[in-house]
Amino acid sequence: MKTLKIKFARRPMLAGRDRQGVPHVTTDGWRGALYSLGYLHALDRPTQMLFARAVASGRAAERIADKPELLETDRFFRRVGLHLHLQREVEQLDDDTFADIGAYCEGVNDGLKQIGRSLPMLATGFQKEPWDHQAVLLIGNLLSYGGLVVTQQQNERLLLELIHAGVPRDKLRETFRPTLDDADFDLLSKIKIASRLSDDALELLTDLPRLAGSNAWAVRPERSATGHALLAADPHLEVNRLPAIWYECVLRWGDQYVLGATLPGCPLFAIARTPRLAWGVTYWKADTSDYFIEDCRLGPTGWQYRRGTEWKNFRYREEVVVRKGVGGVPIRVYQNPIGTLESDPEALGPGLHLLEAWTGHSEGTGRSMAAWLQMVGCQNTLAAMEVARGCPQPTLAWVFADREGHIGKQANGWVPKRGNGYSGLLPIPAWDEANHWQGWIEAEHLPREYDPPSGYVAAANENLDVLSGPKFSSHPLPSYRSRRIRERLEQLPQATLKDMQSLQYDVISLQARDLLPVLLPHIPDGDFKDRLAAWDCNYSPESVEPTLFTQLYRSVLLEIFGQDPGSGGIGWRRMLYLCSRAGFSMMVVTCLDRLLKEEHSVWWEGRDKGELIRRAAERVIVAREDDEPDEPWAVVNAFRFTNRFFEGNFVGHAFGFHTSELPMPGCHATPFQGHLLRSATRETTFAPSYHLVTDLGADDAWTNLPGGPSESRFSSWYKSDIPLWCEARYKRLSAFQEE
Repeated sequence: MKTLKIKFARRPMLAGRDRQGVPHVTTDGWRGALYSLGYLHALDRPTQMLFARAVASGRAAERIADKPELLETDRFFRRVGLHLHLQREVEQLDDDTFADIGAYCEGVNDGLKQIGRSLPMLATGFQKEPWDHQAVLLIGNLLSYGGLVVTQQQNERLLLELIHAGVPRDKLRETFRPTLDDADFDLLSKIKIASRLSDDALELLTDLPRLAGSNAWAVRPERSATGHALLAADPHLEVNRLPAIWYECVLRWGDQYVLGATLPGCPLFAIARTPRLAWGVTYWKADTSDYFIEDCRLGPTGWQYRRGTEWKNFRYREEVVVRKGVGGVPIRVYQNPIGTLESDPEALGPGLHLLEAWTGHSEGTGRSMAAWLQMVGCQNTLAAMEVARGCPQPTLAWVFADREGHIGKQANGWVPKRGNGYSGLLPIPAWDEANHWQGWIEAEHLPREYDPPSGYVAAANENLDVLSGPKFSSHPLPSYRSRRIRERLEQLPQATLKDMQSLQYDVISLQARDLLPVLLPHIPDGDFKDRLAAWDCNYSPESVEPTLFTQLYRSVLLEIFGQDPGSGGIGWRRMLYLCSRAGFSMMVVTCLDRLLKEEHSVWWEGRDKGELIRRAAERVIVAREDDEPDEPWAVVNAFRFTNRFFEGNFVGHAFGFHTSELPMPGCHATPFQGHLLRSATRETTFAPSYHLVTDLGADDAWTNLPGGPSESRFSSWYKSDIPLWCEARYKRLSAFQEE
């Protein structure tokens, strides 16, 4: 253990790094541990924390750089208002939570004194500001909003765009059945839609702290080779930016400890374990954000909205988005008791506008941080499930295992009761007050499992709704990863830690397994068909078949659904976009996969489905004959780790901030979710951002992550874990590391 030099600590702490650079701290109590965590975050990840706060508060173009994508995201976040009501939420914190966060902030500020300004701060002229309770809650808001809500909104806007583009209504109803059965298409087609975010801005959002997808599972002792409960967890997000999102550490006080992945800027352990409890989280895709339709006019007292036949005035707030070295850009944000107008009505004119409502703006959501802090003190699964159930934001499926061998899964979050049986997928008129939210679905209805007869629990972002219960999710989602995880767990009656690790790196696609029987009968005989028929649906990097299947799948979607809207399709360019951006278009792709397995559909009415598949396959076969030899998945799905602060900059390439090209295993449908998108200017990945496997009978965990502890390119710990992550190897993270 190499001792860490701590210069400005005002609380006692002994800190050192293990062989992998992970910091271990011994201190005198829980608040001392939180202080130490803040200090470590400031030492190793100051830029990550401070820049994330600037972006979330809509001040990136002012404080970092005057770039178009930063100005665009500043406008976006100022309108969203994550920075609003923070002081209100701080004042409502209970005394213990307030003191806990205060100890953490104290540590951050003392650590910032020691570290000075980082190279990205010096390069951009960024000036540090003290860290406080509001900053912690702001990063918490970003975690809640930046993943699930943004993705939901993009999918809902995409559906509106399909309606506006003239895609036939009977086809849309069938694709998204039953949620569009009663949709008022005439009304929806009249909505004025503001310009969507650019690709650069969207991809910047994916680069922020979020939990957009994940896997987690636990097995009881009778299904474990060790005779103790086992837990595995791996959150999925944008991974090819350095430094890594998560920060590993081990905190110890007295005979207590907590170890695992933390989020710089917040005193929370997202995936972790203590002496008696382990947990992982996945995003539970409950819908917490809706669009409403407001009928807007410019009245005698300003812009107004309608309730029945009565017109009411919007409230508005003035925001000034500052461009560094240029000056301020004023924007006006219009609000009412439901939510915020998506755009400035002065720009689009009178008519029907979208208004966004999000549960995270409701009073009391600040106590979400209390739930994360209380989790560390829970002694068993049942107690942890109760704490999780009371957490307002974000909506998660927690998976637990404890020392006594109990396991559980608990959903959490404030999910609105929607008026008039509204699903939440499409906007509905706000002028009818019966359509408004009617409070939250009661916590006792939130899905949960405790010690199920199967002997395991698992979560992978699947729909947890049941026929007899309330509806939480409005977005159709695939079950490929969830089904594969359960399939493997059923095949492992005596699971080992190695089994859990192998499952985290599993790249078998149930999407391919489901669709190949539909496609193969219509593919012309020959090498192409033979190779796919013999394929085990394994997306390993050295295999060529994943490349062939992906080419076939996209060609089929373009052939069947890619006609111009005037000819009854979605459009070639839009369909190609949907095929390649599974992270933001999963709702549509999931529905199209379901349709492909059906014998009859309005999408091929008057056409022969088999003939369409044959034509799509022939197009791929001809292209293969004209091009170079088939490329393995390692070439097609290759990526680079790039520095998030120097991406696209000559310095980043010249001084080793980035890595060479590396293969990405898997795809969006495999447990190891290796999804890759290349655009003209940017490469984006979506994959496991942290792996943790632990046996509750011991005091350690086995982990790796795509990065390292430090954000500094000149540190030995900048990318120290990348070889482990790439090679499916794990390091031992022990609570009682030998000196």
